[in-house]
Amino acid sequence: MMMNVFIILSGGPGVYNPKDPELHDKSWDNYVTSPLLSSKGAALHDMKAEEVHWLVYEPAYVERWQRDLANKKTAPTQYGHATVIKLKHGITDYLSLLRLRAKERGWKYEGISSAQGFWSHLQRLKGKKISRVWFYGHAREDLWLSLTHDVTSHEAYSPDSSAIVTVVDIKKLSSASFVAQKDARSPHRFFGCNTKAFAEAWSRKLKVYAEGAEGKVSFEKIHETGGKVILSPGARWVQYSKASIETELLSKAGAQVP
Repeated sequence: MMMNVFIILSGGPGVYNPKDPELHDKSWDNYVTSPLLSSKGAALHDMKAEEVHWLVYEPAYVERWQRDLANKKTAPTQYGHATVIKLKHGITDYLSLLRLRAKERGWKYEGISSAQGFWSHLQRLKGKKISRVWFYGHAREDLWLSLTHDVTSHEAYSPDSSAIVTVVDIKKLSSASFVAQKDARSPHRFFGCNTKAFAEAWSRKLKVYAEGAEGKVSFEKIHETGGKVILSPGARWVQYSKASIETELLSKAGAQVP
């Protein structure tokens, strides 16, 4: 039996900025630890029918490692996290740890350096069907593979265009490359703030169930929830079908997104 492919795309954190009004990315690992925790206990996928390809935006993790180790005085907690990893695992960067975690789970790890790396990976899967795509990271309609900060206000804003997976580029894909909605094991899910528009466009183009957030979600409690993100006040988690029908699944603040 031909194996289907489950794509997990992990965006990266920005460099931690203690002057950021919203203190984005206090932890370096939200967007990689969430799927790793979700793989514990109940099976995340059927190993006999589905292989996992874990795509990680590597430049963000390279820069974050370097800055965490360099900012002992300005970001002591982040420095401490990096130091513990060095001492506990005997490795010299975050990416080595991620490759180790992928190997432990039998996942195929692939580092990407741009948004184009995501599209190219999907288009290279000749002869295999994509069962679902799950994204973890920053987003604002488009999916951001990192973020940056204004040098004056220190507010977070979008990364360079090469690190943005855009809604308009969904047109590059063909629905024939995806498992049909009626046969899918679970929906495509985009775990990030403001992913509703992306999920809707993904569903419409590829004729699959897709889910995303209207408003903000939080990764702060993933170690308590087994990797699940939670809805922030005023947010909704919605699902779209291939007919572009919107179904509200969750709207209560603090609800855990499945």
